[in-house]
Amino acid sequence: MNYPNHNTESRKNKHLNFKERMTIEIRLADGCSAYKIAKELQRPINTIINEIRRGTTTQIKQGKHV
Repeated sequence: MNYPNHNTESRKNKHLNFKERMTIEIRLADGCSAYKIAKELQRPINTIINEIRRGTTTQIKQGKHV
């Protein structure tokens, strides 16, 4: 079967622009919560949390987020 409308491309990250991503990075380094960042950027908190999760990894042995 042929599925011409099936799309397997990865996400395009259209919800946040580069400036907003940099703001998230800076605010996280300053110790701000995802809630405060979401209010500052006027974005849904889930968008901010998803962006944070997308940019972090978990170390297997130590269980830390990096």
